[in-house]
Amino acid sequence: MAGGSGGRSLEETPTWAVAVVCFVLVAISFVIEHIIHLIGKWLKRKHKRALYEALEKMKSELMLLGLISLLLTVGQSPISKICISESLGATWHPCSRSEEAKLNKDGEEEGHRRKLLTVSNDQGSFRRVLAAEGTDVCAAKA
Repeated sequence: MAGGSGGRSLEETPTWAVAVVCFVLVAISFVIEHIIHLIGKWLKRKHKRALYEALEKMKSELMLLGLISLLLTVGQSPISKICISESLGATWHPCSRSEEAKLNKDGEEEGHRRKLLTVSNDQGSFRRVLAAEGTDVCAAKA
């Protein structure tokens, strides 16, 4: 999923390899579904109504999580091209500018802070970039 990793693209991957990976994922899904079904039958047989309801709730939440994950995967490229202005982005910090400046002085060049996939522009401000297609679309628009 990380673009530019130097690996083989999907078009260059043999069809049998893609089919095997898909088959394994579907098989694992069926096995997990069957195990959950067996647990549900056991809970019904033992008259554990509350646990059965919790199992059904967990199953529905997992389905929703899977759907959201699928939608985010499909929409990753359009979502990564959404840009907001730096002034609006600067208002969403948990610390005020003075607190952040104080932390930066104490931390010596922000060595203690975590920056995941960040890109610095000419003014020294950092912008987060998804690990997708590599270029900063927002900087190119500005």
